[in-house]
Amino acid sequence: MGDIGLSISPYFFMKKLQKTIIFLDIDGTLIMPNQKPNSALLPSVIKDMSHKGFLFGLNSNRSAHDVEAIYKYFKLNGPVILENGVFFQKNIKAKKVFLEKNPLAVNKLTARLVKLFMAKKKISGRFVFGDTVKLIKDSNLKKIPLIIMANRFRKYTGSIHVFRYGVRDLELIRKLGKFLADYFIQHKLNLDVEIPKSFSNFVFWPRNINKGIALQRIKKYYKNYNYIMIGDDLADLKTLKEIDYFYAVGNAQPEVKKIADYVAKEKYSRGVMEILKYIDKNYDKLKV
Repeated sequence: MGDIGLSISPYFFMKKLQKTIIFLDIDGTLIMPNQKPNSALLPSVIKDMSHKGFLFGLNSNRSAHDVEAIYKYFKLNGPVILENGVFFQKNIKAKKVFLEKNPLAVNKLTARLVKLFMAKKKISGRFVFGDTVKLIKDSNLKKIPLIIMANRFRKYTGSIHVFRYGVRDLELIRKLGKFLADYFIQHKLNLDVEIPKSFSNFVFWPRNINKGIALQRIKKYYKNYNYIMIGDDLADLKTLKEIDYFYAVGNAQPEVKKIADYVAKEKYSRGVMEILKYIDKNYDKLKV
């Protein structure tokens, strides 16, 4: 922590820290495409800063099931915004608080549309509606000629991955993404779609919500807090109007780096650790 000066008491400084939430993105920020962090030291940094009063949360398009292990591993202590802002939990074990009214349940639709796409395009391969995190980590993935997998734990959003012998097939995911996007338009479903550059999977979510809108709506539960976001992707920039500072990891997209208040030299979790050390050292100088 930086020198706070003799004129400010430690008690005052700790009170100030207790009103700051640092939201972290997951994919491309905390973890690499192989679903693993590139530093084992980050959890201890987060733990130390938590003792100083910081709250650490997640702002992700993932499901609650998919983030539980991540939340515990990184020793987080704050709220988790999930499924791209559809709902949040005050901690990983707390009940859901919906930020979007009456969201459409799309998990069954996801599986049906992928199967329809494969049938129409006469694609021969495996389709799995399951735990995509485990499937991507499985070493046997490299032995499968073609697999399309959809996350079954999401209820209000969709996430689809395509692999050929363990390598992401960007061309096929684009075709699948267009097929689903056209279907949503044709059937007047209020869903936004995107293919994130960080992971090249296909994701979709309710059009009336995103990471930024979720932050705006969560503020009534966390009044008078300072908000910081750490991310890597264009979707993270939707939070800019609702936060005090935005920081980017070293592997962030160029458009994201241009906007960030600070860009780490290191990538992924090493970059997050670099940013947290920067915040810890310079917190008394930040205008929050």
